[in-house]
Amino acid sequence: MMQSAQTVLQNLKKGIYAPIYFLQGEEAYYIDAITQYIEEQLLTPAERTFNLTITYGKECSMDTLLTQARRFPMAASLQVVIVKEAQEMADLKNTKGQQLLLHYLQRPQPTTLLVFAYKYKTIDGRSTFGKALSKQNVLVTSKKLYDQQLPGFIKSFVQNLELSITEKALYLVEAYIGNDLARIASELHKLRINLTPGSTITDHIVETYIGLHRPFNLFALQKAMMQKDYPKSYQIISVCASNAKEHAALPIVTILYNLFSKLLVLHQTKESTPAKIAQQIDVHPYFIQGYLDAVQNYTLKQTMKNITYLHQADLQLKGISANTSDYQIMKELIFKLMHP
Repeated sequence: MMQSAQTVLQNLKKGIYAPIYFLQGEEAYYIDAITQYIEEQLLTPAERTFNLTITYGKECSMDTLLTQARRFPMAASLQVVIVKEAQEMADLKNTKGQQLLLHYLQRPQPTTLLVFAYKYKTIDGRSTFGKALSKQNVLVTSKKLYDQQLPGFIKSFVQNLELSITEKALYLVEAYIGNDLARIASELHKLRINLTPGSTITDHIVETYIGLHRPFNLFALQKAMMQKDYPKSYQIISVCASNAKEHAALPIVTILYNLFSKLLVLHQTKESTPAKIAQQIDVHPYFIQGYLDAVQNYTLKQTMKNITYLHQADLQLKGISANTSDYQIMKELIFKLMHP
């Protein structure tokens, strides 16, 4: 049966178990959260010695896996069998392996909890195999959260840590980290170490422990550009150049293009209230003042020139009229954007 990740976790904490869990989807955070809870909480340390089996998809055959699943637990009421990286399991992609699992689904071992952690992909729900999975076990499809769902996730996570968070701090967390739920959870856990239960996470705390301790993020670069802080912007781009594999240049150009496109709108807007202006350029009202200040730093003429510079850089990064490295292009671009 289809269940949400939150429902599965709630049921597990209540001691309500199912014989088979198939966890799939693009968002790895919930798959990892359920798998970790099952691995660490369902058995005592002594019981894990003989009753916890963890294998990986690449090194696992369906026949061997189900033989293990049919075993009875030793000195415990339950055994747990987990297949991590199940998307790499060849037998989940061929008819023979699928048939073996479908046969097991009809009569699963009631004292075994079998978990498939099938990350970043989903089984075709229209296939016979996919339909059987959705009917005869707990199926969780973990989707990436939309941007508008992130504040709710952050607020709920903070509450579970016995903390509270101001609205501005909440949106700063989102701005600094984006929609990487695992990183959001990790950073908030780090904040929890430095705070007492019942404390409130403020924007100052987020800036101190999340923002300023990161040598690079797109939000920091955009903020430095808006303030026309050339040394800071150049420093961030230099950090990118030292790790070009992780910080590709083209996405950065896209971010900056969106920034100056917003400034172009602001130069021509007839709106007067911050809330309506924020709505017009699709930013949260908490951050609109930064954009209004940026309009004072970049004239209309310079803003239009900067959009041209960004278009030229985009072409160069795609190999058109380029005879230098990506980050040499970026360093020259940053200079031109800030020096009319």
